[in-house]
Amino acid sequence: MTPDGIATEDWDRVHELALEVVNASAEGEEAASKSATLRLRELLDELQQKYGPLPSLLATRADYISDGPEERDYWLAAAYEQAQKLGDTKHLVWIAASLATLHVDDRRDLVEGSRWLTQLEEHLRATPDDSEAAEVVRLRGILETLKGQPQNNEMQLTRSAHRRAERGPRS
Repeated sequence: MTPDGIATEDWDRVHELALEVVNASAEGEEAASKSATLRLRELLDELQQKYGPLPSLLATRADYISDGPEERDYWLAAAYEQAQKLGDTKHLVWIAASLATLHVDDRRDLVEGSRWLTQLEEHLRATPDDSEAAEVVRLRGILETLKGQPQNNEMQLTRSAHRRAERGPRS
């Protein structure tokens, strides 16, 4: 059973299709990979009807969408919210790691990357995970490199000015 309550036999079906997607993709069989991805999404829909919007289902959907980082961010954020509601500490760690990786590696977003990395570190204090702790070190290194890049310094100044404008004048 998954930490959020999906029966092993159901999760094994997800795992098998995920392996099929990865293997077909690794072998350059694009049509087979797309077909397996479609079947995986259909299975996730079926399991979501059976179990509800559980973190493992939502986060897995995020891993197998093709609509870009915005949609991946949407599904991961939904998964994180469900993990919070359930008090699912393992999924909070895994999903925060996925969100930190998305914002640091893929989007190169210092603000969101830092926010999710901080969340991940907080979750790791409660639920240690050596693999994710190593990921924190890797992502912190990338963030430090990004902070020194001129375009990111300018972007951070622009965001700060925007936030001050939204707050309005101080009394």
